[in-house]
Amino acid sequence: MKSTVLALAALLLISSQAYSQAGSAGFQILRLGYSARDLSLAASADALTSEPVAVFTNPAGLAFGENPPGIGFDIMLTHRTYIAGSTIDMFGTRFSSGNMSYGTSLLLSSVPDIQVRTVPGDPQATFSAKDFAFAAGAARRFGRLDVGVSAIYLYEKLFIYESSGYAFNAGVKYAVADNARLGIAFGNLGSTSAMISQRIVLPAFLRLGGSYTKHVDNNLAVTGFAGVVTYKSGGISPSVGADLSYQNLLSIRAGYASGSDLTGLSFGAGIHYEFLRLDYSYIPVKLDFGNSQTFTLSFLL
Repeated sequence: MKSTVLALAALLLISSQAYSQAGSAGFQILRLGYSARDLSLAASADALTSEPVAVFTNPAGLAFGENPPGIGFDIMLTHRTYIAGSTIDMFGTRFSSGNMSYGTSLLLSSVPDIQVRTVPGDPQATFSAKDFAFAAGAARRFGRLDVGVSAIYLYEKLFIYESSGYAFNAGVKYAVADNARLGIAFGNLGSTSAMISQRIVLPAFLRLGGSYTKHVDNNLAVTGFAGVVTYKSGGISPSVGADLSYQNLLSIRAGYASGSDLTGLSFGAGIHYEFLRLDYSYIPVKLDFGNSQTFTLSFLL
């Protein structure tokens, strides 16, 4: 019975959290976080991320500098376990060509084994709720300013019901100084088809963030992050985070975000060796829903 309740709760949280006169708030995968690094910082770095997931948070983060390291091609794989056995997986790329930088990300989520009952007793069947999102974006650097845009194709399936649509994101990043960054983005602006006769309202957002890096000595550096995001459905969620890095090889991270009934604190670590980077995040989840863990493997070529 407990597993059924948890699965239904995950379904409500991820697939379709609320109904109102304006319609159903769907595609909640667009606001759950993506990479282990950003999740360990409690979303405080989302407006500033330079990973392929920037296509979902701030596409300006796709921009490489004039002389990217290596050949300027990143590959990122992420696996996240969430509540009630639900999972979120992502495959992303970021690459440069001429003066432009580009990125793609494929996002998949699943809530498995949701039981179907019409009478008391054993379930007659089980089904899964699935979300799919594919995003592609482009960015360019103009001195200290990065500008980017992205487009997203969306698909959601709940039992035998389906919905699909599209969304657009745009944003900028600005290097105030060599050790300070600011970012602002808005997105999830688009349209989807109705599900079960209900119009779906995408979680449109406005996101701002900033960071400051302090070099303690030649080996240690601390980067502090502060961010805030607000969604069309209402509410403002501020967050803060910190990343302690040793020789750009080892990182320890922590963050805190308000505005959620399920999560608050987050923790993580990362190892970066030559062209490989492995990141991990751990997020305690309240209300006996278990905990969320995320692993991200990146190839920086």
